[in-house]
Parts: sequence; C-alpha cells; structure tokens
Amino acid sequence: MTITLEWKGPLGPGKMPLNLTVMEPLCTAGVYLRVKIYKGGHNVAYVGQSNSLLARFDQHLTSMLSLTTPIRGRDGENIFTADVGARMKAYNGLEAVSALVVADVNRVNFWYVCCDDYFQTEHLNLVEGLLHQRVKSRLCKLENVAATPSSMLEDLPDLWENDFLKLDRKSVEILEELLGQERMSASVFCGNAR
Repeated sequence: MTITLEWKGPLGPGKMPLNLTVMEPLCTAGVYLRVKIYKGGHNVAYVGQSNSLLARFDQHLTSMLSLTTPIRGRDGENIFTADVGARMKAYNGLEAVSALVVADVNRVNFWYVCCDDYFQTEHLNLVEGLLHQRVKSRLCKLENVAATPSSMLEDLPDLWENDFLKLDRKSVEILEELLGQERMSASVFCGNAR
C-alpha cells in the first residue's frame, strides 16, 4: 500500500496564519521541513515532526530570535554559535546581531504534511526518518540528526510518495530538489526490525 504525503506551505515570517480557522488545522500532528534559502539558491534544511505543527514552528522562530540556536549569514555560513560566550558577546552588540538574526529568520520557510486517515501519528517516526534520509542523500547542509526508527509496528505501509500539487511553482522546485519525485520505502529501515 502506498501512502501519499500531501505537502502544504510555505509558512514563515510574513506568511504566518492570523485567522483562527487557518491556525486550527495546524495544531495537529505532522511532519515538516524547515528550509532556509541563502544567496545563490543554497538551501539548509531541518526535518522534523510534531504533535502540533504550529507550536513547533513557533518554537523554531522563537529559538532563533532568542539567540538559542545557531544563526547563518547570507551565504549559509555559520556566524553565530548560540553558546553562552557567543550570547554574552551578542548582548554587547545587539544592534548588529539583531540585524543578522532577523535576516536569518526571514529566510525560514516551513512546508508540512498533516496527519490524516492514512498518514497517522503512529507513522511519524517512520516518515520523519524517511524524509531525513532522503534530504540527507540529496543535500549536504542538514541542520538536525534524526535517529533511524529502532522498531516498527507490523502493519506500517511500506511505500510513501510526495504530492506537491497544492504548492506554488517555487515551492515545488525547492521540495523536488530536497526530496526528489521517487517513492520512499520503509523497507530501508525495516529489514531486521519487522
């Protein structure tokens, strides 16, 4: 059985929902890609999952704005490490650091897939692992490490395909670069686990 992941987005600075009827569906479980786009089309991705996508997107942006996560410059190079020493130094030059932080936050785009009748919360670890593996094989700048699912339920679907039909052309280009068009197979994780 093949399960289709229907991608939506992008959300991010300047594109966050303000209407409760739009926000409510985002307070559900799903997987997401956080992509920062740098000079020359250079992308840095983060693959994640959450029981509330909107809350997780808020956490990402809040962490960047509060200097608790690394910040990259316009070419994608690390310019702020987020350790205590870097934060102490930043407090002595907030205007310059704030401009760099705001610039990096403005590069953030979230694309996401909400759980539904077929893609269920029991699949979150598997799908996050599949997406992480796919992005890592296609892109060298991945900001997070995902563990391979250690055990699998017996009845998990094996094939997963990405549906980009509801996205704008630029989003499709970015996600096809990161994920490709080929189906993803859970068997890469499940050889001995099932």
